Amino acid sequence: MAMIAGGHAPSPGWLAPIGRVGRLTTGTLGYFGSAALLTLAAAGAIVRGKDDEDEPSLYAAATHELSWMLWAGMPLVGLVHVAMGSFLSMQAYFGSTFVDGTGAVVGVGLLRNLATMMTGLTLAGLLPGRIVPELRRGGPTSAGRAAAARIGAAMLATPLLSLWGCVVGTVVGWKASEALMGLSTEMYFMMLVRMLWFRDVVGLVVKGVLFGGVTAALACAEGLARGEADEDPDADPVVAIVAAVVRAACLAMAAILLLNMTWFVFVYHAVPVYGPSLLQPPTP
Repeated sequence: MAMIAGGHAPSPGWLAPIGRVGRLTTGTLGYFGSAALLTLAAAGAIVRGKDDEDEPSLYAAATHELSWMLWAGMPLVGLVHVAMGSFLSMQAYFGSTFVDGTGAVVGVGLLRNLATMMTGLTLAGLLPGRIVPELRRGGPTSAGRAAAARIGAAMLATPLLSLWGCVVGTVVGWKASEALMGLSTEMYFMMLVRMLWFRDVVGLVVKGVLFGGVTAALACAEGLARGEADEDPDADPVVAIVAAVVRAACLAMAAILLLNMTWFVFVYHAVPVYGPSLLQPPTP
């Protein structure tokens, strides 16, 4: 049998896909592991406080990060929820069912699930585009401090932007139902208030914190990483940064979808207080 220089026979071609799947799996787990370790380092940096008196406080750094997240996120999240609000409202129009409860369908649908998930996915595309190049350029004193400000800001920005999305979507749904179905303002908001629960607001905040934290952690982990492309003098740094941004965004979106599904299965299904609240099941 022919042997290669290293003394090993070449692997059969049919094993190549298995190798690619294995590399993808281990690489993904490695990214999530590095993000988890970085989150712990960020928590440690918060506990320690300032390492150097000349450094800006974490509060100032987090406030700076939060300001640009809100400034850049509000128009994007608002536009996304224009579509979400009109879509939920038109479902009642085209289905011709539960028309009087359109306000509840729009408002509770956004508050319970859609607003947080769509806001998280929007920020998953936005945050890596800023965080990864910023950290790749260097400058922060430590990985923990650099991550702490960004993760903390994202954990606060996501619930705030989700609430903003709820407001935009609810207003758009109100005007759409008024124009399409002639639904009165009083009926729209009365049904919304009747079906709204405090638990829905709690769910929005908890999921928003989780989605924002995991997105910022993955972006920081990718921004602080130094791969083979960074060590190769002939490699194009722009290509390496773009690849890192795409990886962080895709992994963040996958993590958000997984967390959202986990919340639905283990909270909405497993916890009685989070059961259906819009319609009672038919009785015989």
